[in-house]
Amino acid sequence: MSKNKRLGRGLEALLGETSGLSGTEELKITDIVPNAYQPRREFDPELLQELADSIRIHGVVQPIIVRRKNRKYELIAGERRLRAASLAELTVIPAIVREYTDKQSAEIALIENLQRENLTSIEEGQAYDRLMKEYGYTQEQMAQTIGKSRSYIANTVRLLALPEEVQELILVHKVTGGQVRPLLSLTSVAEQIQLARKIEKECLSARQVEEIIRQRKEEKKNIRTKDEGHSWIRELEEKLHTSLGTPVTISFGKGKNATRGKISVSFKNNEEFERLMKKLAKD
Repeated sequence: MSKNKRLGRGLEALLGETSGLSGTEELKITDIVPNAYQPRREFDPELLQELADSIRIHGVVQPIIVRRKNRKYELIAGERRLRAASLAELTVIPAIVREYTDKQSAEIALIENLQRENLTSIEEGQAYDRLMKEYGYTQEQMAQTIGKSRSYIANTVRLLALPEEVQELILVHKVTGGQVRPLLSLTSVAEQIQLARKIEKECLSARQVEEIIRQRKEEKKNIRTKDEGHSWIRELEEKLHTSLGTPVTISFGKGKNATRGKISVSFKNNEEFERLMKKLAKD
């Protein structure tokens, strides 16, 4: 059974019976206010224009759904149709007036968008997060409501932890949530943004991003291990520097020559050279 089918039944259950034009009213477009829970922030202007052109010829075939609110009507379902009708310069639009709670309004707005036009991962995550915070949904309940897995809900909401610049790249469709999700494993905001820009520029896949992150973490681990392994040498160099009054470096060979090495003492001029020689001879 496809997720779209489950979403479709969920939407119809929330909307109730709306088939046909029974109960349809002609409402002034200026009397209809947007749904406060509309998750979509961006609407494709070309698709809206195509729908507006169709509406000019055929009219609005399917009525929008609204509820009464503060002497106006709040849109419940059909924002694209409403926008396109306005674009087509219609003054009225067929609508079915129903009574819905704020919770039902939020659910319908989210499910309708998931079913009929793809939301970005950020728009989805914001909608899930708001429903869970305002109405006490658990991730499991949210998953059952919209026909997704609990892990899908959790992973989508986690994208909201990304820096705003990275989220904006998703909102304007320059990268996908899947591409940038591996960035959540990074603790540096600057590194997340830098790699997100690289993803956009080079069209990197999620697997490629994961490999880049793995390599970077391995390099950092090697550098940290190397620094920790030679910390006693750095301490000894500092002690000699303090004792002689000039920089000292200690280096060891590699492999078979690991027990060999050299100590280098720096001097700037003849006077400093003579001072060092006297001190070393004295010691």
